[in-house]
Amino acid sequence: MKDYRIVFVGASYLFCHRVFKDLVKIEELRNSTVVLFDINPEPIKYISAVCRIMNEISGTNIKVEGTTDRKKALAGADYVMLCINVGGELADMEIGKICSKYRISNTVGDTMGPSALVRSLRNIEALMVIVKDMERLCPEAWFINFTNPMSQLTSVVQRYSKIKCVGLCHAIGGVEEMVCKVYGAEKKDISVFAAGTNHFTWVKEVWVKGENKTAAWYDDFIAHISKPKKGKKNSKDWLEQERLHEHWDITAKLFKWYGMMPVAGDNHIVEFFPHFLDPNSKNGKDYGLNERDYKKAIKSKINAKNLLKKWISRVEDPWDMDKPSGEEAHNIMMSIIRNTGNINPAVNILNNGSVSNLPDDYCLEIPAVFGQFGYKALSLGALSKPVAEVVGRMGSIHKLTADSAMTGDRKLAMQALMLDPLLKDFKNAEVLLEEMLQKQKRYLPRFFKK
Repeated sequence: MKDYRIVFVGASYLFCHRVFKDLVKIEELRNSTVVLFDINPEPIKYISAVCRIMNEISGTNIKVEGTTDRKKALAGADYVMLCINVGGELADMEIGKICSKYRISNTVGDTMGPSALVRSLRNIEALMVIVKDMERLCPEAWFINFTNPMSQLTSVVQRYSKIKCVGLCHAIGGVEEMVCKVYGAEKKDISVFAAGTNHFTWVKEVWVKGENKTAAWYDDFIAHISKPKKGKKNSKDWLEQERLHEHWDITAKLFKWYGMMPVAGDNHIVEFFPHFLDPNSKNGKDYGLNERDYKKAIKSKINAKNLLKKWISRVEDPWDMDKPSGEEAHNIMMSIIRNTGNINPAVNILNNGSVSNLPDDYCLEIPAVFGQFGYKALSLGALSKPVAEVVGRMGSIHKLTADSAMTGDRKLAMQALMLDPLLKDFKNAEVLLEEMLQKQKRYLPRFFKK
């Protein structure tokens, strides 16, 4: 049995152990090596310890290593997974404060808005150093991106490198869970086909036990979200907690108006339109939404670290070991290794004709089949004209942002910013961009070449 080398770039307290618990379930990976790389040795120490405990509980022999040497980590890798945010929450907070100064708010800030623009620029700078190393040290490896802004980062790798790359997001899982609840079905019996850009995909078809439910889905969805909420209110798992507290009211309105359902829930969806996060709605409060709380994000990271400490001290064992994380990397690996041709419902790849009325070089989130041949996107036909219009605009923003990051071209960054639905004030746009770039100059050498 092959000893696969699986590398996590970025030892995330929230993420790595969740994917590791999926990996231990794959027979072909049970004698593999998992390498945790980070520039900070502290998270490596905690996450490595948790992974070894998961190994013990599962009875697997996965070897767990940790290193702060990037080249050592990548040498000979078969799969590389990226989960980083250059500068972390403090860098996000810096840009959030500047955006607030110019009356720009966001609910998430990792996909759209000026905050996502600058987050893209600084993450792509680091990303391409990693990709260049991969081209030398593991040119046949698969690169699986989990880092936001998803479309911008993934498209850069696919357009500027020959490394095999896909981006993964768990957002569609929320709709899949809802379909299961509405129709009393198990996940293995349902299929949801959607297309768009990351966090802005739109449902094209819903299937349950071989029956096409697409025509009935609007009425059934509205009936479901109209019921009083009962049962579980909180969860120890952060992803399940997010889904328990997600809002769907704006999603329902957009579904009614556009005739297609956007996937990611209200917190993400509102950032793709100019109408929802403005002073007239108290920056989203009228819709039951809150602006991003950067201090809360920092606290969540601390809480995640403390949870890992509990597991390491064996105050309690890692929970939900039998439950899939929802992150899907293991399913892609399993499909490639076994050559089973499984469909992954939401991968970020270049369009290349999958959606017929969007450009081929836009990075879309679409279903694809995986095997030893690589991947093949499903042919989905056209999006409706109004949906294609709004999705196409986001695709343009993402591509301009990615190209700006690769070239250090302020003009491209400005074009992306001017297309952004969250920009409120044209006359201050240039000042806003320059202020953000100067604030994070330490991360953006391409924009400050002499």
